[in-house]
Amino acid sequence: MKKIICLLLLVTALQTNAQKLYYSARAGMNLADKTNTSGKFKTGLNFGVSAEYMFSPAWAAELGAYYSMQGSRFKFANTDLQHDYILFPLIAKYYTYKRINFFAGPQLGVKASVNKQVFGNKQYEKERTDGDMVKPVDISAVIGAGYLFTSGFTVSANVNVGLTNTAKDFFVFKGEKIKTDSGSYKNLVIQFNFGYRFRL
Repeated sequence: MKKIICLLLLVTALQTNAQKLYYSARAGMNLADKTNTSGKFKTGLNFGVSAEYMFSPAWAAELGAYYSMQGSRFKFANTDLQHDYILFPLIAKYYTYKRINFFAGPQLGVKASVNKQVFGNKQYEKERTDGDMVKPVDISAVIGAGYLFTSGFTVSANVNVGLTNTAKDFFVFKGEKIKTDSGSYKNLVIQFNFGYRFRL
């Protein structure tokens, strides 16, 4: 009898928690740049999914996974630095009047791909590429706001402010570590997104 009661309590708890858990699919546009460069904002896309747990009608925590096309545009070279990341934001969200919400939190970025534009020291230009010079992991802070429609559709805008230098301290040339003289280049991304929030 005790086992049956415990099982019923467990099922009830799981159902209650499931009612507080929402999922979202999201896509939108990026305006991305690198600090400490002569580049300008370049456009790109971002898309992915997230899970949101409602602790109360006002407060929630959200964990997401998004593919984000970032980098910078260099007008003089008529080319882009294409640095794509898979982003994993963990944000706190606060719902205010009529489903307006504000959110903020840390974000882990894992390098997914880069273009192979050669640049830098001419002595090593055949070996040094953009891909060689970008660290595999980036940390940033997310700050933004959004609106949840009664239908479940969402719109949002946020800024991802890079906290870590994305440039490597050295590159490898014929098995030898060559120290770079690069500065600190951080990601700066403005995102405009739309999506749909639902419950399974």
